[in-house]
Amino acid sequence: MPHRYEKGAKIMNRKWKRYRVLLIAAGMAVCMTAGLAMGISWSRSRTEKMVTQAADKEFAVTQQKGEDAEDEPAPLYFSVDAQQKMLYKDAVADEEIVKEVCSKFDADFDTVRMKDVTREMRDYEEALWLRKNMGECALLDEEADEKNAVREISSLEIYICEIYAFGEGKAVIEGMCKEFGINPKGAVISDLTPEQLAQIGEEAYMTSDHPKE
Repeated sequence: MPHRYEKGAKIMNRKWKRYRVLLIAAGMAVCMTAGLAMGISWSRSRTEKMVTQAADKEFAVTQQKGEDAEDEPAPLYFSVDAQQKMLYKDAVADEEIVKEVCSKFDADFDTVRMKDVTREMRDYEEALWLRKNMGECALLDEEADEKNAVREISSLEIYICEIYAFGEGKAVIEGMCKEFGINPKGAVISDLTPEQLAQIGEEAYMTSDHPKE
């Protein structure tokens, strides 16, 4: 019964073509985001997770439609509306950070959605990420250790300059540290509290030409 094997081969080819697109999309997402600064790793993780979820969703839809469903364009991104409806815990890779943010802002970990996440919550999330992943990095670039020189971002100063595309990172850090009563020279990111880091991020945001909400 050669026709049965032929039909099976065609089905497998259709499946491979469909999911090959998804795999390529996932690979492109990883490659493109990997080229960005280390400091926006949480964005990279979110992108990778969303692509994976899109692949899972496409697979489920295909199974429901049956083997003979014709090829359809695979979803390579979610609409803004779909992103807003996502659960916050599903949009951020680090579950522990999400739990800390929810605890800080009295939000329900299991039900809060992206549309309910405020800029203050995202600032705090970023501050927790900085302490966890770049805690040993210096505040000022001139104080950065040579052992961290291989990193694209080895200080808080370079991080915020990259994020907000401006050159006032040092001035912002020194000004805020003066308010905190902290000498930024010789200090590292983990010497600051999440609240202080969030304040520095907010000051950098307001000082820069970064588009405001």
